Amino acid sequence: MSDVSSSPAFILRDLSYRYMGAATKALEGITLAVHAHEFTAIIGPNGAGKSTLVRVMGGILAPTHGSIECLERPLHEWDRRALARRLAVVAQEPAPTGLSLTVRDYVQLGRNPHARVWAPLSAGDGKIVDEALEQTHLKGLQDRPLTKLSGGEQQRTKLARAFAQEPDVILLDEPTVHLDLHHALWTFSFLKHLVQRSGVTIICVTHDMNLASRHADKMALVSGGGISSWGEPGEVLSSSALSEAYECNLQVEVTPGLGYYVVPIE
Repeated sequence: MSDVSSSPAFILRDLSYRYMGAATKALEGITLAVHAHEFTAIIGPNGAGKSTLVRVMGGILAPTHGSIECLERPLHEWDRRALARRLAVVAQEPAPTGLSLTVRDYVQLGRNPHARVWAPLSAGDGKIVDEALEQTHLKGLQDRPLTKLSGGEQQRTKLARAFAQEPDVILLDEPTVHLDLHHALWTFSFLKHLVQRSGVTIICVTHDMNLASRHADKMALVSGGGISSWGEPGEVLSSSALSEAYECNLQVEVTPGLGYYVVPIE
């Protein structure tokens, strides 16, 4: 893993994005600095622009206005292969079950940015893949075809591929979707462990505000295509801000040692 300086992992300046043919912008006027070596959770209602933000930050979509710096370089100046060594993106789309791949085959794809073109994976690459499978509790499923996986197993397979890349920054869009409570808690705990142990920068879109509040260093509340609140969990998770963003009455409660809990009020 490369040495990431203490400067922000991402700097977004007046960022906007409009889908072709759309009447309004999906993102508008976002200015934000996401610090390296931190776990940042992005929350907000459906349709607020969270997934679009991850796609733009990951270089999947090009902004229609504004600029992005990733790891101290304009995002558009990165060579795609070089960027893939530093940045991993785990999107909401399922793993490609139409291909004849096993779990291990798919996770091994995470080593492609580091391998020589057309060269077989080295023993060192194989060890990294083994570790990624172990970390995501997939070792016993490594020979299973992707077509035979449950939704939760597919989700963990995508996480394993990202871990196998050994990136400096991981962008995740709803990584706990399809996961049961045990694996959702494990995912957030492990992501926090990665940040603390390896200095990885985690940026995670999630609807689980409670788990996010226990593990994230910073949170961003996205509403109407913009950032309506940004800071530490206690600064973002206010009853008034959340109620306005989600258009329903929400009460934030604090449990010592467990973090913040968002409770709907009739």
